[in-house]
Amino acid sequence: MATGISGTGKVINVGDQVSVFATVVSYTGVGGTARVTVQTPWTSATFVANANDMNAVEHPNDASHTALSFNGGKNFGLNGNQVTVLGTVTAISGSGVTASLSIQLVTSLATIVAPAGACTSDNK
Repeated sequence: MATGISGTGKVINVGDQVSVFATVVSYTGVGGTARVTVQTPWTSATFVANANDMNAVEHPNDASHTALSFNGGKNFGLNGNQVTVLGTVTAISGSGVTASLSIQLVTSLATIVAPAGACTSDNK
């Protein structure tokens, strides 16, 4: 049976809400629907999600930070900004920290794939 293990050593199950730790690589657009390309610390692979599917530390409201996050529309977007991508696990392939999690995102409802080790889960 496929079982994901978070970066903190907790089991991740289908149905768990997760936060995926990631770094902004690039983005296009403005506001909550800006398309943000991110990379997790566990793999060189990237995925794209809407800005409003992410939490971010607030940055200056300037030309380099025009994406708006889920948590109250905080500005971010510059390459290297740290974000957490929010969603619910819909499927797991593999086991351990390298298991691939299919995650339905919180706002757009799009699906991305991320390694379990790059995630934290609401599973206590």
